[in-house]
Amino acid sequence: MNHDFLKRMKKIALVAIAAISGFAVTGCDDEIDKSNRFTFKGELISTYLEKNPEKFSNFVSILGKAKIGKKTSGSILKTLSTYGSYTCFAPTNEALDKFLAEEYEKYLNGEDTGITDPSIEFLSDSMATVIAKNHIIEMAYKTIDVSSGSFPGSSMSGRFTTIFPEVGDDGHTYLKLNNSARIITQDLEMENGYIQVIDGVLNPSNKLLPELIGAHKSFSLFHSAIMLTGLDSLLNIFELDPEWDGTREYNGGLASEPGSKAPYPEYNYQRYTVLVEPDELYHSLGYETLDDIIELANKWYTTTFDGKPITDDIRNDYTHRDNPLNQYVAYHIIDRQLKYRSSTSPGGFIMENYVNGGYSSLVNLNQNFDSYEYYETMMPSTIIKVTKPYTNPALKQDLVLNYSQDMGQRCMNPEMRDHMNVVVEMFETTVSKYPNLANFDQGAKNGIIHVIDKILIYNEDEMSGNILNERMRFDITALQPELSSNNLWQGSSYTYFPIEYCKGLKRYGQENLLHSRIDFGHNGDIFVFMNQYDVAIKIPPVPSKTYEIRFSTILPVAKRVRETSFVQVYFDDKICGLPICKSIISTDDRIGWVRDNETLDNGVENDKLLRNKGWMKAPDTYISLNYSTGEKAPARDDYCVMRKIILTEHIVDGGNWLRFRNIGEISDPLSIGYSEYWFDYIELVPLHIVNDPLNPEDRH
Repeated sequence: MNHDFLKRMKKIALVAIAAISGFAVTGCDDEIDKSNRFTFKGELISTYLEKNPEKFSNFVSILGKAKIGKKTSGSILKTLSTYGSYTCFAPTNEALDKFLAEEYEKYLNGEDTGITDPSIEFLSDSMATVIAKNHIIEMAYKTIDVSSGSFPGSSMSGRFTTIFPEVGDDGHTYLKLNNSARIITQDLEMENGYIQVIDGVLNPSNKLLPELIGAHKSFSLFHSAIMLTGLDSLLNIFELDPEWDGTREYNGGLASEPGSKAPYPEYNYQRYTVLVEPDELYHSLGYETLDDIIELANKWYTTTFDGKPITDDIRNDYTHRDNPLNQYVAYHIIDRQLKYRSSTSPGGFIMENYVNGGYSSLVNLNQNFDSYEYYETMMPSTIIKVTKPYTNPALKQDLVLNYSQDMGQRCMNPEMRDHMNVVVEMFETTVSKYPNLANFDQGAKNGIIHVIDKILIYNEDEMSGNILNERMRFDITALQPELSSNNLWQGSSYTYFPIEYCKGLKRYGQENLLHSRIDFGHNGDIFVFMNQYDVAIKIPPVPSKTYEIRFSTILPVAKRVRETSFVQVYFDDKICGLPICKSIISTDDRIGWVRDNETLDNGVENDKLLRNKGWMKAPDTYISLNYSTGEKAPARDDYCVMRKIILTEHIVDGGNWLRFRNIGEISDPLSIGYSEYWFDYIELVPLHIVNDPLNPEDRH
C-alpha cells in the first residue's frame, strides 16, 4: 500500500473521529437521573481520588499496591497519575469494606477467595492487582456513550463490564454493572478520563465455565449433560501459555510505514461461548430429566462424523465424541468468546453499532441487508451461522442462530422448524424472564454464557440444503478464534502475530504477519501479509459440495511503471492457475473494470466480461474508502477493491488450505507497499448458485 494513500487514510480517519466525537449515542441513559453527572476538569484521576479520602482511601490503597504487569514494578495508581485515557470505576470505602468482609467470610467457610483478612492493610499485592484491574478500562467512556450490554473496552484484567438500567428503591434509574454494583455518580470528568463512582465492587467470576454454569439453578440439566459427556475438561482450558509475554513489540511494522512498530497480543487465552437452554425451556417442552435430553439427542444424532451408524457401544459411552449427547452438547460450544454485540467491546457476534477510529458499522455496513458471520463449534466439522436479519421486520432486533433461507421461512424437515431461527437472548431479557436467573453471571474466566430461546440442533441435511445453501463470505479475522478470545478482533491499529498464535493460519517460513484495523473493508478488520509472505488460510468446515472459491484483493490506484508484484495461489498443494499480478490497475484491458453508471445496462455486461477473465467487482453491501478520491462509497464502485475467482473445487467437510505466496520483487523500490498483501475475506459459493440462469447471483 503506497505511503500517500496511508497518509490520506489517516487524515480521513481523523476527520471521522472528530465527527463521531460530536455525536451522542442514544442509549438507556435517556431514562437515567442526570443530576448524578458532574464535570470536574483540571485534575488527574489519581489526584481526585487521593483528595477525597473520606470516599476513596480504601481504593487508593489498593491502586497503590496493584502492579501493571508481571514484569513491571509500577503501580496502577501511578499509571492513573499520567496523561492518558481511562475509565475508572471507583468503589466507595463502604463498598470495599463490605466486599472484603463478605469475601473473608467465604474464605473462613472454605472458599478460595484470596481474601485471608478483612482489612485493607493486609490485602496482598496480588489480590490488590486483581481488584484494581477489574475497575480500570484503558479508554475513556462516558455513560451516555454506552448502550445497554457492556462497556466498549475490556478492563485491564481482560474482562468485560456489563451494564444495564435498574430502577432503585428510591425510584431513580441507575446503571448496574456486572449485575452487582450501581453507578451512583456518573461521568466525573478528569484530565485523563472519567470516574464512575460505584456502590459495590466489580468482582467478575473467577470460575471456569463448567463451574459457573453449574452455579446457576436454571442450567442444571445442561450442566449435567456437560459433566456426563466429559466436555467439562475442554471447558476448563484457559491459559494456553503461562509464560506468554504480552509486552513485546515487533520492530518491523509496515513496509509502507518505515520505522513503525506493532505490539504482540497482550494475552494468549483460550475462551469459549456456551449457548444454554435453561431448565424452564426444557420443562415447557416436556423434557424433565437428563434422560429426556439423552433421548432427544439420540433422535437427532444418528451417525458418526464419518457418516457411519452409531453403535450401541458409542451410544452408551457419553464421552465418545461420536456419542449423540456428546455431539448435542458440543454443538452448543463455539470455539471463541463472543459478546452479544460488537458495540459492547471487541468481539461481538456480528458488527453492530460499532465505532472505532474511522470505522463505523452504521456507515460502512449497509443495514438494508442482513449481517452475518459463521463460527466453528466444538462438534467436529460443523459451523454455526449467526445473523442480524435487518430485512426481517419480525426478527431484525434479534441475533439469530442458523437463520434459514427465504427470510427464515424455508424448512426442509418440518421437525427442524423448532430448532432453526434460534434467538440469542440479551442479558436484560434473561434476568427479567427467568426468576432463577435474576442474579445471572454470564462471564466466566474463560468465556461467556448466552441463553437461547429454542433447543439448538445440528442437522446436516438442513444445513447443507437450506441454512448454508448460500454464498458464504468468511471474514479473514472471523476465521481466527484467537482474536475475539483475546480482545483483538475488531480491535484497533496493528497487532503482530508470531507463528504459533493463530491455528487457522499456516506459514511457510519466518515471514511477517500483522492484524490491522482500518476504516474500509468488509468488516473493517484485515490481516496484512508482509514482505516475502507465504501464508495459508484454513477453510472452515462447510457442507460437502462443489464450490466456486474467491478471495478479496486490492489493486493499485494508478498504473505501475513496472509490474513487480505477483502472488501465486494454491489450494492445498495444487497450484491455482497463473500468478496474479497485483501491480495492474483494474481498468486495464486484462481485467476490464468499468463503473456501473458509465455503462448502458448498469454494469450487467461488464460483470460478465469480468467473470470471463476471472474477476468480480466487490459487493455493494459495505462501504469502502475510495483510494483515488479519498471518499467513502459502496465497495462495488471502487475500482481498487476486487474479488478474484480462484477455482472450482469439491470440498468435503472443509479443513483445506488456501495458500498465498509472494513471488514478486520485494527489493524493488517501485514495489514499496506491494510487498504487503491486505487480506479481507474469502467466499465459498455453491456451484448451483453460480450457474443458475433463472436466478443469477446478486451483487450483495
